[in-house]
Formats: sequence, C-alpha cells, structure tokens
Amino acid sequence: MKRSKDDVIREIENFLADTGGAYDWDDFLSIPINDRQLDAIRIECSELREKHPPVGKRQYCSDEGIRRLEEILRSLEA
Repeated sequence: MKRSKDDVIREIENFLADTGGAYDWDDFLSIPINDRQLDAIRIECSELREKHPPVGKRQYCSDEGIRRLEEILRSLEA
C-alpha cells in the first residue's frame, strides 16, 4: 500500500488518542507499505504487543510499549 510519512504519523496519533476507526489500527498493522522505512515502522508497531505484552484486558501493549510508540511518533515528526 502506498502511504506517506504523514499517513503513518496520523495512524499512530489516532491510535494513541483512541480516535481512529474500529479497524484502522488493524489495517495499518496488517497491510504492507511500499516504502521500506515506513514498512519497518509498521512492522515494529505490529510487534509491540509481543515484545511488551499488555497488563490489562483492554490494552494493546504495556506502558513500555506505548512509550516506544510515542518515541516512534516523535522520530517521525522530527
């Protein structure tokens, strides 16, 4: 899929703010991106749940995983 850096930023921001659509995050994680660097970010995001397992039932990943996602977002915005 063709996505821009701004598209990836928006997906992560929406996920962190819990403002995306019901399947937006799943779509982002499961559809490869044509740009290798952006796809590497997508892959890292998809692995956060395994690397930083959730503590509660309604969490995607632990707080450490959320912090990593925020780091990814800051690096994209820089």
